[in-house]
Amino acid sequence: HKQPACMLFANHIDSLAAAGAVLADVWVEGVSMPVVDCLGDEFLAYVKDGMTITIKEGGVVVVE
Repeated sequence: HKQPACMLFANHIDSLAAAGAVLADVWVEGVSMPVVDCLGDEFLAYVKDGMTITIKEGGVVVVE
């Protein structure tokens, strides 16, 4: 039961990552892993190690 808390992508999610998220949701009981894509290159450049990222209702991503 060790999976990422969420998956964030600057561009479109690739098919392998999407399949992994779907399979984890279907096959592993109690697993919930939000996936957000198309956040943009600015997001990727802004996020640094040690920052806290929160995913809110509707896919809103907050970086602190």
